[in-house]
Amino acid sequence: MKNILCFGDSNTWGYDPEGGRYPYEQRWVSLAARTLGPGFNLIPEGLNGRTTVWDDPFGDYRCGKDFLPVCLASHEPLDLVVIMLGTNDTKTFFRNTAHSIGRGMRKLVEITRASAAGPGERSPQILIISPAPVTAGDQSRAGFDLREFSELDGHRPHAVAAALPQEYARIAEDYGCAFLDAAPHAEVSGVDGVHLTAAGHNGLASAVADKILSILGG
Repeated sequence: MKNILCFGDSNTWGYDPEGGRYPYEQRWVSLAARTLGPGFNLIPEGLNGRTTVWDDPFGDYRCGKDFLPVCLASHEPLDLVVIMLGTNDTKTFFRNTAHSIGRGMRKLVEITRASAAGPGERSPQILIISPAPVTAGDQSRAGFDLREFSELDGHRPHAVAAALPQEYARIAEDYGCAFLDAAPHAEVSGVDGVHLTAAGHNGLASAVADKILSILGG
């Protein structure tokens, strides 16, 4: 059995842009697990608003850097850690660039690599996923405060998010990790421009399952 931790934000949690949460069987982690079959155990670890390394002044326990070591220890031994974060780091009040978000991702990779959470107390393998791009959504229908992703004083969250694939690909190369760009596979809802549609979960699940097989084998 291959154990795989999927560490992410609301799109790993399964936030439904139409309201509430997608059923368990419709979330990308569950769909990927079904595709991969009984030899793979995918552990969903998503939290709404989670960042790479930043403390959210309006939400507690959102800093991925603080919680990742707990997850690694809780679920070991882990063959693979999948990290898909960065969307919330683009929020206007953080004023982040793609480079600073990339530094946050580097920290998460270093935490994982320094751990003994893999088989035989080795470090697990790592798959970095660049999240689906932030787009202009319909603020009147959004189920959360979409203004956190609004352009303000020259900060453009959409442009920062669009630059993350290139930044994350470079990080994966630097650390010898696997990389996947979610953008071609994960459709973002026009309702809020941030969260995946049901079709987006299906598309991402298929791409992630293929990537996992390429890393761990069948």
